[in-house]
Amino acid sequence: MHANFNPWVLMFALSSFIAALSQMLLKKSASEHHKNVIFEYLNVKVIVGYGLMFLGMFCCIFGYSKSVTLQAGSVMESIGNLWVMILSFLCFREPLTRNKILGNLLIIAGIVIFNLF
Repeated sequence: MHANFNPWVLMFALSSFIAALSQMLLKKSASEHHKNVIFEYLNVKVIVGYGLMFLGMFCCIFGYSKSVTLQAGSVMESIGNLWVMILSFLCFREPLTRNKILGNLLIIAGIVIFNLF
């Protein structure tokens, strides 16, 4: 294993993907018709979505408590926007517009620049 590998940073980065998954599940549930108000909030997609949101938040907090700096964490959290764009395309067939792609390329460029300096 590489000498500079930090598993807590990996866990922190994973939290952005988990949060994006939870957003997809919650949006999927919100777009479905439910027979009453109770089932809008008490269905498998909502419960799993909030469970994933809690797991992602736990990974994020645990990463911060172990070794991820606030400066690095805020930059790594921005990769969640890329995950949301990709998952929205795959799950909901939302179009990949030029502005979405350009915005995400700017986010990636910012992450690369941050890591260079």
